[in-house]
Amino acid sequence: MLLYLLRRLLFAVVALLLVSVATFSLSHCSGGDPIPYDYDDQPAAYLARARQIGLDKPLFYFALRSAALPDTLHRILPLSVREHLTALAQKSGNWPALERYWEAVSVAEGALRMHADKGASFALTALRFARTPEEAGRWLDTLRVYGSALPEETDRAQVRQQLVRLEQAQKHWAEHTQRWKTLVPRLCWYGADNRYHRWLVGFLSGNPGVSVVTGNPLLVELRPRLYATLLINGAALALAYAIGVPLGMFMARRHRQWADSSLRLGLLFLYSMPVIWLGSALLLLFARPDLGLGLLNGATVEPWLLSGKPFWRWVVSNADRMLLPVLTLSLHHCTVIALQMRTGLVEALQKDYIRTARAKGLSERAVFWRHAFRDGLFPVITTFGYLFPVLFSGSLVVEYLFDFPGMGVKMQNSFAQHDYPVLFAMVMFIAGITLLGMLIADALYAWADPRVRLGQNSS
Repeated sequence: MLLYLLRRLLFAVVALLLVSVATFSLSHCSGGDPIPYDYDDQPAAYLARARQIGLDKPLFYFALRSAALPDTLHRILPLSVREHLTALAQKSGNWPALERYWEAVSVAEGALRMHADKGASFALTALRFARTPEEAGRWLDTLRVYGSALPEETDRAQVRQQLVRLEQAQKHWAEHTQRWKTLVPRLCWYGADNRYHRWLVGFLSGNPGVSVVTGNPLLVELRPRLYATLLINGAALALAYAIGVPLGMFMARRHRQWADSSLRLGLLFLYSMPVIWLGSALLLLFARPDLGLGLLNGATVEPWLLSGKPFWRWVVSNADRMLLPVLTLSLHHCTVIALQMRTGLVEALQKDYIRTARAKGLSERAVFWRHAFRDGLFPVITTFGYLFPVLFSGSLVVEYLFDFPGMGVKMQNSFAQHDYPVLFAMVMFIAGITLLGMLIADALYAWADPRVRLGQNSS
């Protein structure tokens, strides 16, 4: 039994690592700058913030990119400049020429910016983000006109010198393309000094990082919301099994009777309802005095930290408002548990060993509880394994519907604000809890069927 669970635990750890790699990769492929726009006019503050959250580090232990890009691409900040230079390098293939051109653009911009009017400033911006060498050449012609029209008291010679240098760099970039490099793959090795390793070590040590929006540690951001989500999901799962298992047993004992048929029809109708529709119906029924019963005085739960109360006192004071989210989740999933329990017991009661037990004179109660019940649990145990991810995904919708201060509302806000460290940590927490549920299901399998052992086949 112990060896079996250790093997399953090893599989769970490997799966969690794969989930972390996949989620980390996807979270950094969506585009956008995680640093707020407030830093656009403060280059020094932007660079400090970028280095704080690791934007100047490579993403992973290695990178596979074209030979047209340097292995130090991750050091270029801000991200908009990095993306722009990457696009230019993928077109020309000559990174050294592009680097000299970009350096000349920055120097000329500094020399001309203090003397330029609005037209020249617009031309400078357009030159900086030109997408081809030809487009850059056209904007250079415009800047040359502005440079020749500078007043005598300005440092006209220095400006012209920088424009000539810029023109030479642009010409060299345009004439010396190496597009073949864009077709040649290149493997860059970075070692442990990367953003994924930094996050993984922090996550394992209890410090998964900070929010790029608020600057708070992620544990401070997520702990109260994680507790709240685990609370309603745990209560919903317990209530779903408390209703579903006895109901499935009742239906199996009355197989092919009117009670079995009526309950199956009602459960299928309840299961076919979307979670958001079921929650809305319960909200109208119990919380609206003008349309329903009006038994609940409001459905909005006060956030735990804002209440200033200990966790369990906060739970007790808001228990009536948590009833509808828990009921919505449990009613939707107890239908699956009841139908699976019914199916497992009906199949078990029709097997040969059940007929043999009855032929030996055992009572129907002894036959059911001693022989059929454990065999009928296998579909319910399987359901327990997959209910965890389904329950969490449904709870995100339910939390948004009832404005519950849990992971669902936080995930929506973090996605809208591009707060990827928060999203990544939330996905990892949910994945870890899901794998924990599967481990519990494996342990229940081993308990229900002694043939399940590590490295042994079931007879």
